[in-house]
Amino acid sequence: MEGDSGRVENLGYNGGGEHADACAMAVAAGRRYEFSAYVRPVAGGCALLVSVVDRYGLPLSDVLEARPAPDPDDPFARDGWSRVACTLTGAATDYGKLRIGVVRRGSGGAEHGPVTLDLDCVSLMDADHWGRGDPKWRHGRLRRDLVEAIAALRPSFVRFPGGCIVEGVTPGNEYRWKDTVGALPARRQQYSMWAFRTADGSSYSQSYQIGFYEYFCLCEDLGARPLPTLFAGITCQSPYRDPRHIATDSAYFREAVVQDYLDLIDFANGDPETDAWARVRARMGHPEPFGLDMIGVGNENHGPDYVDKYDAICRAVHAKDPSMLCVMSAGLFPFRLPMRRAWEHARAVAAEASVAGDAAGAGTAAADGTGTVGTSGTGVVGDAEGRDASAAAADGAAGSGTAAASGTAGTARVGARGSATGDAIVVDEHSYHAPEWFVRQAGRFDDYPRDGAGVCFGEYSANGYFAARPQTYETACRWRSALAEAAFLTGCERNSDVVRMTSYAPLLAHITGKGWEQNLIEFNPATVSPTVNYEVQRLFSANVGTTAYECAVTGEDGGAGRLFVCATGDEGSRRCVKIVNVGDAPVRVTLDVAPGLRALGSGSGRAPRLRVETLCGPPSAKRSLAYTGAPRGGVRHDVREYRLSSPHVHVAVPVPAYSVTLVVVD
Repeated sequence: MEGDSGRVENLGYNGGGEHADACAMAVAAGRRYEFSAYVRPVAGGCALLVSVVDRYGLPLSDVLEARPAPDPDDPFARDGWSRVACTLTGAATDYGKLRIGVVRRGSGGAEHGPVTLDLDCVSLMDADHWGRGDPKWRHGRLRRDLVEAIAALRPSFVRFPGGCIVEGVTPGNEYRWKDTVGALPARRQQYSMWAFRTADGSSYSQSYQIGFYEYFCLCEDLGARPLPTLFAGITCQSPYRDPRHIATDSAYFREAVVQDYLDLIDFANGDPETDAWARVRARMGHPEPFGLDMIGVGNENHGPDYVDKYDAICRAVHAKDPSMLCVMSAGLFPFRLPMRRAWEHARAVAAEASVAGDAAGAGTAAADGTGTVGTSGTGVVGDAEGRDASAAAADGAAGSGTAAASGTAGTARVGARGSATGDAIVVDEHSYHAPEWFVRQAGRFDDYPRDGAGVCFGEYSANGYFAARPQTYETACRWRSALAEAAFLTGCERNSDVVRMTSYAPLLAHITGKGWEQNLIEFNPATVSPTVNYEVQRLFSANVGTTAYECAVTGEDGGAGRLFVCATGDEGSRRCVKIVNVGDAPVRVTLDVAPGLRALGSGSGRAPRLRVETLCGPPSAKRSLAYTGAPRGGVRHDVREYRLSSPHVHVAVPVPAYSVTLVVVD
């Protein structure tokens, strides 16, 4: 940067396109905003004057001088570099741009000739960011309103980074977690395969301002288990890509690909006294282990070479930690033929573990159709992907620390022993299909074997992508798709002894900077807008117990394919029943709540409470968000509460057309 009392301005991220020249930094009167940057003078003395101005150049904040902010632990405060910082206060409410003025300043404050300086790691963030005041959050920062929207889903796990960015488009472009940790100035940015060319000819890159350390910290704050997904040695295998395979017997595969998994276990769980990567974690502000107990091996990879690579990686992982659950990809398509190789291999791995007694109690359903939900759950997928979760999913998680190594990578088992879910292996299925497909798939998992091979439905949304439906903002995230996802989730919850995890995708989307229209949470620079699909995910995830109960729709027509139900509960606590009506006519449902009330011990103390929460609207309903302003539209949300006079009751519940109804008895 070179100037003669000059300045530099930055609009912030506006998504490009028609908004390429728009200001993108939301400022509100009275709020505080933290600025920081690294500066290295090259010629002449200077000072930086920092402010936020609107599109006309009028002030939206005060103007402050960025002063040195020394940190004795900062390895980059050398070689002439110094960190400067200040905290601005908003003077008006609008979208603005950051303005950094360069003021000539010599010794004693005297002005003299032109100045040249280097400027790097520039940041402007709302001072009320997530984790403010917590020393572990002193690196990358997250918008508080975005994290609060995710937290309301009560996720049991978070899959990250999610999507094809895991594999990249060529070796070296994969998501390398080691580039995302350490002090921010040390993080090597990476070209994003989802990038679009900007007006100046450059491309938007992954800055890694949020990396694996922040990811683990976020999981900890949310009470969710991390499910990191790493490169398996094959680049993106989507139909329009040209996948590259790293030879499994090569030194690069052993020393880079496999070693990344082993080093990640050390980073997450290791002892800083003995493990180098654990010392990195401790220096960043988290000396305690994160409790990693599962890892995803590749994303949407498939084929015989992937199976070989999966086995090689798992043997190395289990030589280090036998309990670490490894999640195997079933590829991109959710159909029996393309998934067959993955499932046949998974069944073989589970059988081997079962013979050895390693997968005892791996989720076999009871004869009456009940099964445990305590090690299952719904979660969110990071990097613009996601869904909801069971708060009970972390109960009884095994192998939360690094286990002693047993054997070598060549002799260790492919299947886990004593994993967090009790499974030897979990297979990751994905689907982006039409709403009608998801409705039909409500019974998808009814006949899956309970053999120690669990299911992670790791990415899904009813966006019609596989059915060649138009992908436009107007048709995306309508209530019709949310209803279909709700019907599908009743089957997942009912079969939660084999469906261990489900996660909607994508999770987050900047309203003008996205390449995928079906998203769970949308946002502009000032506002967060959960979609109607989010409302379904929240209702399911925040209301799930540890035990799934057998339930059925009976009547003259049995619901005629319109009604879908599931029921869960906690021992001695509450019972949750979900009813999804995908039809165009209301239904009056009668619930026999007496068995649940007797299990709760009601009738001898306080009157039991019944809570009915309903989401309903026309199939075309959606919540919309523009680049500016608040969300518009949505579906009706009704909540009613009652006190029951007797535990020996049948409760009539009106179920509107096109609705999702939650009934909670406690």
